[in-house]
Amino acid sequence: MPKRREEEVPPGAPLWSLTYGDFMSLLLCFFVLLFALSTIDVARFKEIVSSIQGALGVLEGGPRVFHPSEIPVPKPPSQLSPSGVVQLKLVGLMKEIERKLIQEAQLSPEKVSVRIDERGLVVTFLDNVFFDIGRANLRPEMIPVLDALAEVLKKIPNAVRIEGHTCDLPINTPQFPSNWELSAARAIAVLRYLIEKQGIPPERLIAVGYGEYHPLVPNTNEENRRKNRRVEVVILREE
Repeated sequence: MPKRREEEVPPGAPLWSLTYGDFMSLLLCFFVLLFALSTIDVARFKEIVSSIQGALGVLEGGPRVFHPSEIPVPKPPSQLSPSGVVQLKLVGLMKEIERKLIQEAQLSPEKVSVRIDERGLVVTFLDNVFFDIGRANLRPEMIPVLDALAEVLKKIPNAVRIEGHTCDLPINTPQFPSNWELSAARAIAVLRYLIEKQGIPPERLIAVGYGEYHPLVPNTNEENRRKNRRVEVVILREE
């Protein structure tokens, strides 16, 4: 009886082992991923955070972002520097004056502005708020505006400088030979009212006439000239 020929075995691993190996590899990756998500390498985490901080902010000692404990917290007035206290007081005064003039005295916001500069708190009135063109007599209907301002001035000890300004259009009348006299007379009219009618101590008040020599904007047209014709009440910073 002839000898049966044995079947040839193909080289390499059996086909079923390939599928089995792929399955085990995927299962291993799955468990490695679960392990990675369930544990945190603290050192590595800090390194990652430092890298992110370096890309976002710059502070002394290397770039980094603010830590919550390093975020500046506004200091109460008792902990502020003297200049900080002064600035805080001026901001409060500015809000109070705006409320008094615009809401209570019903002055149009286009006719008054309040700002803080190196001198202190500056309240700017267009000249037609208090005066007619070429005149230095207070308009009676605008007296409530000065009364509202005086209520605030009485609460503070600051010195107050009243500045008169004109545009560059010349004036030459028997009463006002030049813009110097007109601007000074307007400042004095405001000063006298605050002293005589509102009882503000005269030693706190100063009147100055600048004529046309301190314009806010160039006197190139009537709109700009209107802005330059003004009276400014400057609440000086406390020294």
